[in-house]
Amino acid sequence: MNLNQRKRHLIPYVAIAILFLVGVAITEALQKVVADRTFQLQRTEALGVISQLRAQLESEINSVLYLSSGLISYVTVQPQTDQAQWNALAAEIMRGTAHVRNIGLAPDNVIRFVYPLYGNEAALGLDYEKNVQQWPAVKQAIDRGGMVLAGPLKLVQGGLGLIARTPIFTHGGELEASRYWGLASVVIDAESMFRSAGIREQVSGYRIAIKGRDGLGEQGEMVYGTQEVFAQSIAKMKIFFPNGHWVIAALPDAAGGSFWLGPQLARVVGYGFLSVLLLLLVILVRLYHASQGEAMHDHLTGLPNRRLMIERLTQLAALSERAEFSFALYFVDLNGFKAINDSFGHVTGDAVLIEVGKRLTHTVRSSDTVARTGGDEFMVLQPGVKSAVSAQAVVEKIEAALREPFQYQYVSIDLSAAIGVAIYPKDTATIDKLIMVADDRMYERKAEMKAAGSVSGSLVD
Repeated sequence: MNLNQRKRHLIPYVAIAILFLVGVAITEALQKVVADRTFQLQRTEALGVISQLRAQLESEINSVLYLSSGLISYVTVQPQTDQAQWNALAAEIMRGTAHVRNIGLAPDNVIRFVYPLYGNEAALGLDYEKNVQQWPAVKQAIDRGGMVLAGPLKLVQGGLGLIARTPIFTHGGELEASRYWGLASVVIDAESMFRSAGIREQVSGYRIAIKGRDGLGEQGEMVYGTQEVFAQSIAKMKIFFPNGHWVIAALPDAAGGSFWLGPQLARVVGYGFLSVLLLLLVILVRLYHASQGEAMHDHLTGLPNRRLMIERLTQLAALSERAEFSFALYFVDLNGFKAINDSFGHVTGDAVLIEVGKRLTHTVRSSDTVARTGGDEFMVLQPGVKSAVSAQAVVEKIEAALREPFQYQYVSIDLSAAIGVAIYPKDTATIDKLIMVADDRMYERKAEMKAAGSVSGSLVD
């Protein structure tokens, strides 16, 4: 296969490679569009999920804080509350919600009332100002002059709690300025409230996380879920309550989603289709080259056939017009080949033809073309031959090579061939006439050999 043929052979594969690159570019572009669209749809859905959770959680928080505000109002008006009145009011508040763990009052920042008392006796007498752990949060509520929701934090009784601390200011009269009375604290069962609001680790295919302990928003610590979910979330919303807020976030749960509806769908479909298409194209190209090879070569000897020989003659003729290039065409016809077939059958005849092809190939140069063009006819194309003298020397080499007996299955077969040669463009300037000249000279040579009695095709045991 010469350089030009190799180039033509590679062209389909280059085209397939370009098609592959174009397919990759299109697939990746579609992937980006689908991924962006999927992200937007997921984000919209996630916003819907956390919006509902936020509304439910705000409702739960505010309902508790609303009930506790009744306590604050009562103490503001009746600062001299006694134990009995306090117990009745606290019991009423706790009947209104399942989330309150206990309620306390701390006149002058010292806890005097706790409800229920059972299990909370140790809290009585606690002086906030002397407690280094709780005083900062209490001081913050006093300075703000309003409720501060702290936590969640671990409770001594077990579980997580939120503590709503509210400073109480009493009014002695129209001319008397308000005076700080003390602090009211409501301990809320955070886990109970989250369950009631529908907060779970996974909701409708999304993992949930809440951040903003002590109402500090994204600057606070985690309230619920993990930092990983919060950091990778695709949607966030703020949950507001008095003097602070939390941030709720959602992340698609990879384990709960359908892969086929995920953002990789475009790649799966695109590369799957592209792989099948490229595989089919490669198979088609290989089949085409295989069929072309069969169409251009003799199936018995493997040599180029007449079609390929004509193509190469045409190529050399075109080269000759541009570069004054000459070449010789040898027409080789076996003598007595029919007698070999008749005597020993076509299997032996085929073996003879294969042997003749090998001898011709080994006799001429590797750059020359040897073709089987008919039953017992061969052609040899030899570029660069300018004179009849050079061509005749090749003829003699071929004749000598073919005269060597061929040993086949204990039978020695004597061979000979008549060879005609024509030189382009010396003898003729067209391919058809060149073949005719070589063919005519072959028949002239065959006649000479018959007249001399040198035509052989006999068998020797």
